[in-house]
Amino acid sequence: MKVGFIGLGSMGLPMAQRLQAAGHDLTVYARRAASTEPFQGSNATVAATPAALGAAVDAVGICVFDADGVEEVMFGPAGLVETLRPGAVVLVHSTVSPTQIRAIAERAAAHDLRVLDAPVSGGAPRAQTGELTIMIGGDAGALTDVTDLLSALSDHVIHLGAIGAGSHAKLINNTLFAAQITLADDAMKAGASLGVDPAGLATVLMTSSSACVASGLRLRAGSTAGVAASPAGPPLVKDVHLMSELLGDAPGHELLDVAHRFTAAAHP
Repeated sequence: MKVGFIGLGSMGLPMAQRLQAAGHDLTVYARRAASTEPFQGSNATVAATPAALGAAVDAVGICVFDADGVEEVMFGPAGLVETLRPGAVVLVHSTVSPTQIRAIAERAAAHDLRVLDAPVSGGAPRAQTGELTIMIGGDAGALTDVTDLLSALSDHVIHLGAIGAGSHAKLINNTLFAAQITLADDAMKAGASLGVDPAGLATVLMTSSSACVASGLRLRAGSTAGVAASPAGPPLVKDVHLMSELLGDAPGHELLDVAHRFTAAAHP
């Protein structure tokens, strides 16, 4: 399949490389030329603009930081909507709010484009091995048309419903992740209060029944502030704020109460 990929950061690059390795005819675009260097000398095409990419493909994956970035490559100058063929599928892997992805999908539909809400989880290691979890919101027919593409990226593709459903699931996941980081911090503080050896306790918590990806990240970083200052910090802060706007004081807001302590560590 002729596929394009926009956004070649820590997640997007291995995802694009998986599509290339699966034999798809790949065209890539990134704002920074350095990001496309891994594809120089390969059989992938590097496009000068999103529009140039759109003219060459039947489906596009977008993995940029936020909704503003998605809108820029889709609807901005030399954007995808100028050249993508009618009926093309646009997979938005970026984590955005359900309101934002619905608005993007509605604008794209005016150009006869089909958008799937398709955020991903698993981090770069699972992106490299094709074991991401992909949360899909959108039309089942559009999903069927890109099943072969997604199989190169994921062994866990979950169709959750209409546009926005994937983003809801991703924001819940990432808010829980932030909360788990904070709770692991609390566990280490409890250990200090009780005089437990911190290095030993960290080892116990990373290898026992309470272990999870988020707590392991906090325990290896040494503090919640250390995680917040890492590359994982800004996306988590963004997503907790998006979740807060959606959920407000509705049942389940207690999760946000804990997660907001992570965002406070990011902005002391």
